[in-house]
Amino acid sequence: MEQIELVGLDKSVSRLVHGSTGLMGADDAAAFAVLEAAVDAGINAFDTAAVYALGDDSMDAMLGRWIRDRGGCDDLVVIAKGAHPAPPDWHLPRVTPAAVAQDIDLTRTRMGIDRLDLWLFHRDDPSVEVGSLVEAVTAAVDRGHIGAWGVSNWSVARIGAATEYAAEHGLRAPVCNSAHYSLAAQLDSPWDDVVTLTGEAHADDRAWHLHNPVRVLAWSALAGGFLSERVSQQDLETGTEPHLADTARCYFNEENWQRRERAAEVGRRMGLSLSQVALAWVFAADFRPMAIASSVTPEEVRENVAAADARLSKADLAQVDGRRSVI
Repeated sequence: MEQIELVGLDKSVSRLVHGSTGLMGADDAAAFAVLEAAVDAGINAFDTAAVYALGDDSMDAMLGRWIRDRGGCDDLVVIAKGAHPAPPDWHLPRVTPAAVAQDIDLTRTRMGIDRLDLWLFHRDDPSVEVGSLVEAVTAAVDRGHIGAWGVSNWSVARIGAATEYAAEHGLRAPVCNSAHYSLAAQLDSPWDDVVTLTGEAHADDRAWHLHNPVRVLAWSALAGGFLSERVSQQDLETGTEPHLADTARCYFNEENWQRRERAAEVGRRMGLSLSQVALAWVFAADFRPMAIASSVTPEEVRENVAAADARLSKADLAQVDGRRSVI
């Protein structure tokens, strides 16, 4: 498993990050088996968020129980997110300096650890002056509560403004941007206030990341299941399941379907599944993103790691993208 360096972290980070949402509702024995399989396969980074919860249990707390069970997290990279709207008002913005400290402390308490390696703003609120947010996360770094910080679903312009403010005032700059990136372009946002880097309309944003040190952490690389053999065209057209109705709304058009079919053809030739080709395509981007992938079984962990380690040639990428091959 390829690993990369992030400024502010004292350990390298696997480019494939294990997401926690797939383990919601699983009992500890099943969840721990998946998490240990991830470590055994070379994944050392694990993603969670303050709002990832089911009933009285949270993914923060579940990861904390696993960490205690295995004797600590010195060899792991914990990636947490906060400042997201929360009950009882899911539409009330919480991107404030106060929410930064509150949610960092909440996750640390739930997990039972002193320090989060990387903490991300889960959403943005452009009406909040960016300098106050940079100051708040820098204070958390200085207190030893987080190692570094980043963002999720921020515009490149907003990230650039935060970077400039940090440089001008001797503060900590963002090191990571978690945004949607997959070979299926978004037709509609799956949730409010999310940001995608996919498609020609966002080529400039991808170019910005190519020339700046803020690393992309891609979410929904499989486009809500659209890029999985488990979802058929008939499933999407009928939309009988609520989550498939959302997948169809966000990703199902002829252009995306043709890219899906071309990716499946490449997979059949290489002995890879459609979802493995889709994940390998993300890792092949010139700005070298990281990617979050949730697994619900140890077998899925190993499939995702094989995909991350797969190498698509220029001809493979041209076929998936529907371009003339470049030799």
